[in-house]
Amino acid sequence: MTEEYEDNEQNEDDHAVAVSSSLPEGVLERLEQYATRTKQDIQKVVADFLEQISKEHGCTDPSQEDEDLLIDWAEQMFIETRNIGGGGAPMAGSVPFVGCFVGVDDKRRDRRSNLVARAKRDFTLDPNNAIGSGMVGHYIKQNGQTQWSLSTNNGTALTEIPVDEVPENSFIADGERICLLAKSGRPKAMSMNGRNYHFLGAPEDEFTNDGAIQLWRLDMQGEDADAEVLIGEPCRIMARPPSEKAAEGFKDVLSTSMGTSKAIEYTDEFVNENMRALLRPFKFWTDNELHPHFVPLDELVEAFESGSRTFTINGEQGRSGPIVFTKGTVNRMSTEPRDNQYDEDGRGYSITLTSTALQSAHGSSDAADVMCWVGSACNDLTAPFVARTDDETIPYAERSTVLVCGRIAVKRKDGKDIPSLKVMGVFADARRIRRRQTGGDTGEGQFN
Repeated sequence: MTEEYEDNEQNEDDHAVAVSSSLPEGVLERLEQYATRTKQDIQKVVADFLEQISKEHGCTDPSQEDEDLLIDWAEQMFIETRNIGGGGAPMAGSVPFVGCFVGVDDKRRDRRSNLVARAKRDFTLDPNNAIGSGMVGHYIKQNGQTQWSLSTNNGTALTEIPVDEVPENSFIADGERICLLAKSGRPKAMSMNGRNYHFLGAPEDEFTNDGAIQLWRLDMQGEDADAEVLIGEPCRIMARPPSEKAAEGFKDVLSTSMGTSKAIEYTDEFVNENMRALLRPFKFWTDNELHPHFVPLDELVEAFESGSRTFTINGEQGRSGPIVFTKGTVNRMSTEPRDNQYDEDGRGYSITLTSTALQSAHGSSDAADVMCWVGSACNDLTAPFVARTDDETIPYAERSTVLVCGRIAVKRKDGKDIPSLKVMGVFADARRIRRRQTGGDTGEGQFN
């Protein structure tokens, strides 16, 4: 079955290549410009264009159409693509932020679970006050009616939902069926998955100001919670800064509108040309004058002790280490998935880093290596095991030098504190890696 699907995909690719070769020069020029600007493969852009004109204009053979018509269709596609990619209107109060993505959280979380809990509590304590707040709706069955009625702060109205059906996104509070309401007064989904994407940067108009650059949590929701991003690539995003009244633990959270991931603009033009080299991650991530987040590999334990926080869950106290950037040489790696019961998709990967400072201090002991645990989200959304150039994606091998963004953990073993990292993102520079052989000999001899 797998081979059959692979053959079909190859046939489709071959067909797209054959058709693209017959496209007029003016069309190909626009497709290539778009592919370069959006960092997409040219054949994918061609395939998207062919699919678009087939669907919208019934054109299955571009060679039978006039060049000026095909050029107009290409122009239309790019305009439409930008509109779709914009993800709708930005959230009120949004401003452009610039910098780069450095990682993603390992798990999605329901952003509305607390709203549901609050709605249940408020309705149980005082139904009228809960409904009057405009945040809660109450489904009721009125005598003689075959549809549910919904009571809100704007009154009670008959719905189209039959009383023998459970209203979608409703839940029980104090024996009654209620729902969350949007600002429009309409019921809204009782759950919304979200994931934090970690972003190193600042508002665009402040980026070059002293002390402006910091590590942000970008709250991405819905489909955006599974968006693939380019780690370390300079970009511009639209986000709403935290309110001045935000709780202390949320002053680093940027809010986003739905579709934000499609509006990410990868560019370094937000700084002068003579400053763009400073945006390269091996400079940007490691410059302690710009931010305090870089920690050498041999100082992770000290960073844990000084930057960790304590918390209590179910009466038990724990410690959570800080998120840091570090740099090291890969001496072991596992790019094939292994079972991990704690991962949201049940998969885990790993990289082990070392440095001359660690090896000098600890010899061949476990303390000379830092284990970096890579979850399925990091693997699927950020491509942590490859380096990129404008032309290709390059898998790297042991003895490559990489940057890692992760949360520090420390365990005690044989009287020594052993640090590890829960990885959020990895950046590999094509000039600082050793290429991994793919196919053929996969034994350890390839690294000699």
